[in-house]
Amino acid sequence: MRDQFNFGAHIMKTLLIATAAIATLAIGTAASAQDVGKVYGSVGYSQTDNDKTGTNLGSVNARVGTKITPHFGVEGEAAFGTNDDKVAGNKFKLTNKAAVYGVGYLPVSPSFDLIGRVGVSDTDLKAPASAGKFEQGTALEYGVGGQYHINPEYAVRADYTRSDFQSDKGTADTATLSLVKQF
Repeated sequence: MRDQFNFGAHIMKTLLIATAAIATLAIGTAASAQDVGKVYGSVGYSQTDNDKTGTNLGSVNARVGTKITPHFGVEGEAAFGTNDDKVAGNKFKLTNKAAVYGVGYLPVSPSFDLIGRVGVSDTDLKAPASAGKFEQGTALEYGVGGQYHINPEYAVRADYTRSDFQSDKGTADTATLSLVKQF
């Protein structure tokens, strides 16, 4: 039964990614080329639920990216834990996370974009003293979000990202709220 669930989840992920890619490419004429090549940075707060450890951890993240075309860009992310969570008497805290993504943009209006992201990450968690450093490891990451442009320089971005860790180390769901500055 577990294999059937994993296969179904894999199909749903593939469909989500394919749909986001097709929708992004289909709206080619609606995007403005003025943002292409400009660098942006953001600072935000993330809340992550991890199914393997049963933890709910917070972190501060920073992202830097650029649009390569009006509908596609790349971004890097670094996150550092802000709180710990105690599960079954064991204390866990996010030590750090580093990730890189391909980002698709779908302009819905001049001031609002839908966003899709696919990438890879490496995550370290601090576990109980007896276990030392617990490496969550490498994960395939994918997610969706929205970005509201307050003005030409600033935007507010909310997104959801799913992390599928390698070697049966579980999954994590992360919700993030960020302030974006375009340079």
